[in-house]
Amino acid sequence: MAYRVKSIFGPTLQGEGLHAGAPCLFLRLAGCNAWDGRPETRSASACPYCDTDFIGGEALDLDTVIARLRALLPATPDTRFGVVLSGGEPLLQADSQLLQGLGERFSWIDIETNGTRVCPPRPANVFISCSPKAISGQPIVVEPDWWKILVPDQVSFLTRALASGKPVFVQPTCPDQGPSGPRYEQNVRRCIELCYRHGCRMSVQLHKYIGVE
Repeated sequence: MAYRVKSIFGPTLQGEGLHAGAPCLFLRLAGCNAWDGRPETRSASACPYCDTDFIGGEALDLDTVIARLRALLPATPDTRFGVVLSGGEPLLQADSQLLQGLGERFSWIDIETNGTRVCPPRPANVFISCSPKAISGQPIVVEPDWWKILVPDQVSFLTRALASGKPVFVQPTCPDQGPSGPRYEQNVRRCIELCYRHGCRMSVQLHKYIGVE
């Protein structure tokens, strides 16, 4: 099985979700079902705020993926690294073999998904972070370990996320190439209000504040 891989990089810190601040490597798979990646179609897509390049990449088998990830690890033997499996939409490609291979070799794995694809069987240390997207004809079908609701763009999913009983993070989108600017500050205030009202947790893309990839 070959996976279309856009990039593998690190070490860095996970900027979002339950493992925010933890050391990790990134495995970014190519392709997405919410946007085709072309600038001229961005505004009409389900993710007009997307800041990720997920087009292209190279075909790699599992052994090569693991080898490239492990080559990025620092020499310190007691550091517990995780892997963030992202895209695009990683569950367009990720299968149980990939999840098992990653889970056996790293402390934790975060799958960052839009929720429109069912996750294959996974080890106990592989977690699903769902940032739901409103894609026509593609309902949210994944059962996540936590939700990440982008505010204001995904706030319509908040009721469903809160009813699930799972942790709910609210994250302000960055319409001004942030994290900065008046519209971003307005979104931050909205997130704070939601935390106070519903007990949500704040997510602020830590990596952008401290200047790591």
